[in-house]
Amino acid sequence: MVRGKGFHIAAVVLLVVAYLGVYKMVAMLREPAMAFPTPQERVPFRADFTLPDVQGQLVRLADLRGRPVLINIWATWCSPCREEMPSMNALYKDYSAKGLALVAIATDVGGKAVVAPFMQAYGLTFPVLLDPQNMVGTQLQVPGIPTSYLLDKWGRVIDLVIGARDWHSRQTQHLIEQLLAEEGRGTTP
Repeated sequence: MVRGKGFHIAAVVLLVVAYLGVYKMVAMLREPAMAFPTPQERVPFRADFTLPDVQGQLVRLADLRGRPVLINIWATWCSPCREEMPSMNALYKDYSAKGLALVAIATDVGGKAVVAPFMQAYGLTFPVLLDPQNMVGTQLQVPGIPTSYLLDKWGRVIDLVIGARDWHSRQTQHLIEQLLAEEGRGTTP
């Protein structure tokens, strides 16, 4: 039986696709451990801010000291931002009562008029702060959005994430539990 070039090319493509599928599945099952800085290696977050939330109440980062804080800089028009919002909301629902603080800083020029309907459509329950001039992003020189900072109870950076993340993954939940368990509230260890 004689087979043409098309058959061989199709067979090679099928093998490559099968290999990549198995490789991705194995990588997902392994879920490698995330390496984070030890308390001695952590550096202080280099910004403080006071911004209004969607209800008009002022929120100051310094007032959240003593709790782990997830800061997310985003916009409603940003596709990767939209992608990560459900997992961020799930993380907040699971850990806010245990002490996790989460503030999402919306950089939309339209402010509340754009952000409030977005929050309602996505069912977001975490605090969203309004920064239509992108003052915080400019101060931090964020390279793009979404950009997130995870801080420990003393305001030191644990992780910097540029791009979307699954904030409700087992790894992130484990890390949040470790941060919540760290001793001390408000004073550097």
